Amino acid sequence: MKDNRFQSIAVLSLIGFSIIIIGVTVFMTLKNNEDFYTILEKSIKSQLISTSIAAREFLDIEKFYSYNTMEDIENDIEAYEEVLYDLRSLKRRTGAEYIYALKLIDGKYYFIFDTDEEDTTTFVEYADISEVHIDAFVGIESAGVMNVVDEWGSFNTGAVPVYKDGRIIGIISVDTKDAYIQESIASTFRNTVFLIVTLIIALGTMILTVSLLLNSIQKQNRLFRMANYDVLTGLPNRQYLMSYLPEVAEKALKKGTTFAFLLIDLDNFKMVNDNEGHDAGDELLRQIAAYLDSIHDHSKIFKPTSGKLSVSVRLGGDEFVQILHGVHTIEEAGMIIQKMLDNYGAKTFNRFIEKYNVGMSIGIAMFPYHTENYNVLIKHADVAMYQAKRNGKNTYCVYDDEIMYSDGNEEPEKQDDPPPEQLEQPERPERRHRRR
Repeated sequence: MKDNRFQSIAVLSLIGFSIIIIGVTVFMTLKNNEDFYTILEKSIKSQLISTSIAAREFLDIEKFYSYNTMEDIENDIEAYEEVLYDLRSLKRRTGAEYIYALKLIDGKYYFIFDTDEEDTTTFVEYADISEVHIDAFVGIESAGVMNVVDEWGSFNTGAVPVYKDGRIIGIISVDTKDAYIQESIASTFRNTVFLIVTLIIALGTMILTVSLLLNSIQKQNRLFRMANYDVLTGLPNRQYLMSYLPEVAEKALKKGTTFAFLLIDLDNFKMVNDNEGHDAGDELLRQIAAYLDSIHDHSKIFKPTSGKLSVSVRLGGDEFVQILHGVHTIEEAGMIIQKMLDNYGAKTFNRFIEKYNVGMSIGIAMFPYHTENYNVLIKHADVAMYQAKRNGKNTYCVYDDEIMYSDGNEEPEKQDDPPPEQLEQPERPERRHRRR
């Protein structure tokens, strides 16, 4: 359940991160596009005004002022066509669509010059005058992007006033088709969509890959836990201990550190199973395991670092192992274990502990004080644990050679469980105790 929750959180975090990236990318792209269009519009407007000013230079102001009827133009046709030719040449050089001059006559706007080669009609009324033209008629050099829209399309327009003796007598204007900016908008839109789709695919692939990797890691972790952790209590099991202990022993020898190995056997636990049922016994085992684990809170992690953390292990049945790192002397180990025994009943709230006097008999062996062989260390702790039972149970005993080889000290018969399975151990010495 925790693995699935972790995977869900990781995938949701990646999705959230991806949404943020896509959002930021879209925002930055739109902002860049906006800035680009702003610069492009300013450039187009500047070009339109510059072209309009250049076109104004071709006008003969006196003659332009005198053109008020078609007859005035016909009477000066040669000079008129010369100016029109120059304006058409300027139109071709600058890529403008139209260049034309307007005058306000009797409240109406008329074309005086118009470079449209398909329509050579002059003195045509311009009914739909734009804001750019109106600004120019009041003396403002003006330009607008897509300012003029008619049946011929959309146009960018620029216009400047034409002066005579400080008075506005007309304007000259330049139109360019908006194809360039429209193509730029379309191209930018395509590029933005392509970028977003590519980003979504890339991030989606990343999320899928990470999800598959997390799923694979979680499967490996589940397999590891199934092989190395006790299903009932959640503590590391015998297999874990036998793979962990050699590493700890080797590191301790290299670094010159010590640790205490505790073999714990529950007293009178069989009575709980026999009288209250195995469900009650299982619940008691879980509570005792939780208590042992709470002493250091590091049992349920993978491969704790020696010298830093302690480990609780359930060997099976009602047997546990406690490894205490950083314990330097037997006296120090004894104080820790006595405190553990004193707190056992107070912190393990189970009515069967008092009812059946369920205690803990603890055997202690110090590494490397008692031995540098971790298999022998287990045996020494086992011998000390049985001595603790002989001493009255619910107590601890530190291994020494007198316990191991003293005559007449037989291992007591366990009333609450059969003898524990033997871990990997070397052969016992010739003078070993006989089980009853």
